[in-house]
Amino acid sequence: MALVLHGKSDAVRYSRSDAWTLRDDLDHLFIHVCSQGGGHLRRAGENRRLNHLDVGIVDLASPLDFVAYASESVSLVLPRSLLSPTTGELDRQHGRILLRDTPVGGLLGQHIVTLCQTAPRLWLHEAVALARVTANLADTCLGIGAVSYPAPTTTSHGGLMRSIRGYIEERLHQPDLAPEEVASAFLISRSQLYRLFETSGGVRHYISRRRLRRALLDICSPALRHRRIGDIAYDLGFRNEAHFSRIFHDAFGSSPRAARAASKRGDAEWLAVASPAPGGNQLEHWLKELMAG
Repeated sequence: MALVLHGKSDAVRYSRSDAWTLRDDLDHLFIHVCSQGGGHLRRAGENRRLNHLDVGIVDLASPLDFVAYASESVSLVLPRSLLSPTTGELDRQHGRILLRDTPVGGLLGQHIVTLCQTAPRLWLHEAVALARVTANLADTCLGIGAVSYPAPTTTSHGGLMRSIRGYIEERLHQPDLAPEEVASAFLISRSQLYRLFETSGGVRHYISRRRLRRALLDICSPALRHRRIGDIAYDLGFRNEAHFSRIFHDAFGSSPRAARAASKRGDAEWLAVASPAPGGNQLEHWLKELMAG
């Protein structure tokens, strides 16, 4: 899934330090379009101007300083796992600006603005389908004319976490995927791995949660409605359909069949279980709940 944000402000500043990126553990690309006004992207001591309708690329896993003035903006947030790892070397996209008067910048920027205008009228199944199209478009545009910006300096912890999450994402279909395999693949101890995923409830919990999120997206996808729910669960490493249904219900408050029926109706009320807890950081919660395709 993707998140589209629309906002207006006289002036705003948003900074992310190394410590902050490690604390919230976000792993998304933030694609920002100033529909009015402009701003600056600062990273690694370099200041880049973002003019009206230019497209700015921000990697939320990397430190940055963003300033916007007298602006109205639209932003697209995509989980890194929705994009190809080889697309213009994603770690080198941070701070890149696609100019509005270039074919790629104009196409992607206009699509994001139009998507924001259209989003309130979309049914759930339409939104899911367009999220995939939008991710594919962003993937293509970022891969065209990618420049060789130096990769941002990050701590070894952040880079290791991104690599491990990518490793897990590519192997969700393996029913025997276990912490021991992950630790061995990255030449770290199990205790080190457990500490890395402590804030995620442990590595086993993280793997289970990612499988369930992927299953939810596939079950609700219009393109996969012809597939049996049991087959979708099997492909994601679940070997017992009854057990899958139970833990799916525990996670989302709905059976897989009811979730599929709700998506056909365009009824998103059952997703209220994923709403932020009172007093929490709502944007951070939404970002962490974005589902990988």
